[in-house]
Amino acid sequence: MQERFDRILKGLLPEGEAVLLGVSGGVDSMCMAELFLNSSLRPRFALAHCNFHLRGEESDSDEALVREWAGSHGVMFIKKDFDTRGHAAARGISVEMAARELRYAWFAQVCGEGNYAALAVAHNANDNAETMILNLLRGTGLKGMTGMRRCSNLPDSPTLLLRPLLDFTRKDIHEYALSRGLPWHEDSTNADSAYKRNCVRNEIFPLFERLNPSFLATLNDDAERFAQVQSVADEYVRTVSEEVVRLGAGRLPVIDHQLLTSKSNWEYALFRILEPFGFLSSTVADLVSLLKGGGTVSGRKFVSGDHLAVTSAREIRVLRDSRAVARQARQSAEDAGITIEGPGAYSLNGVRLSVSLSDDVRNVWTVLGETKFDTSKIPFPFVVRHWRPGDWMRPLGMRGRKKLSDMFVDLKLDVLEKEKALVIADEGSHVLALLGHRIDDAVKVTEATASVTIIRLI
Repeated sequence: MQERFDRILKGLLPEGEAVLLGVSGGVDSMCMAELFLNSSLRPRFALAHCNFHLRGEESDSDEALVREWAGSHGVMFIKKDFDTRGHAAARGISVEMAARELRYAWFAQVCGEGNYAALAVAHNANDNAETMILNLLRGTGLKGMTGMRRCSNLPDSPTLLLRPLLDFTRKDIHEYALSRGLPWHEDSTNADSAYKRNCVRNEIFPLFERLNPSFLATLNDDAERFAQVQSVADEYVRTVSEEVVRLGAGRLPVIDHQLLTSKSNWEYALFRILEPFGFLSSTVADLVSLLKGGGTVSGRKFVSGDHLAVTSAREIRVLRDSRAVARQARQSAEDAGITIEGPGAYSLNGVRLSVSLSDDVRNVWTVLGETKFDTSKIPFPFVVRHWRPGDWMRPLGMRGRKKLSDMFVDLKLDVLEKEKALVIADEGSHVLALLGHRIDDAVKVTEATASVTIIRLI
């Protein structure tokens, strides 16, 4: 594996340049660090570790492991602490997306300040295949099927982003780690198939392997071919765009649809031109139907999140939708939630709540409007926000998942009560408590509980 890794690295990393390794403490990144350490190329490298403080003691244990490995081998160790839930609340995004934003922005900063030519991350062939399947289910089209690239760039940065393990399977990596006696930590959440990627990994891929034992190689080879097809499609769209698009006010596109519809596969070209402005494939399909219908085209409006596509007899003009922008700004402020730093009084959009701690772990009974849970299982700080469609939990005493929308029916909440409903946010759509009503089974008070957090709606 070492020789193969060195051949790959030689083709990715400019000779003599230093590289920053993103190391989490999992088996993939610890294997990557070991391969860099023993490489015949003798690359200059340092380890960078992000502590997102999402898993309590596990997060701190991961940091300690990476720090210890770096120290024992005389490798520079750089780390950063993040308030990930607070960032997610402030940006109105999922915790997973917040962690991605935070780590890549910080990695780019460290590379710039430390003169590292590249960042290396430990994505492997399994990760690539999982991403392809998830993108297929999301309907991302051809672009989502091209997989990850071995060499690209960090977002908004000239720094190279290297994936030197992309040709290795998780089995290859695990066997190498065992043979080297490498230490690593398993993320306990990886076994939870409630998360989509874990579901693909733990439940769907074993079925694929039964059908085709070489399915990982097949999917990764397909990704290479899809990438080539995507390159052809990109070139076609660029050629068509040069002929049919001019820039109007605000440097937004104005499309000559009479000229566009004379081109082959113009429907795809139109989607690609409008896609960067938030237009969904279903919206573009409606616009295509209008252009094909043979009737009056002028004066129709098609809406994306914050843009409009307005038709005239000859053109489609993309405009900023000022009302939508203002509406989104208000909604983002409401959705962002608040960060609970510790005991005290808080308010979110007119809903007031008090937070306190108690060492009376035997008194777990609650009254309406009160929530109690194990303090260690939702440590401060955490985020309280309004519920969102798709939110779910595993209610206390239940083994399966349940959507909050279904729980509202069971609880007989009226429309106003649902609008005011607050939750404790976890990753993605998983919530840990519906305040005043239910908690997730994972945060319940047990015999091992030392402290109880109490939240009361006032």
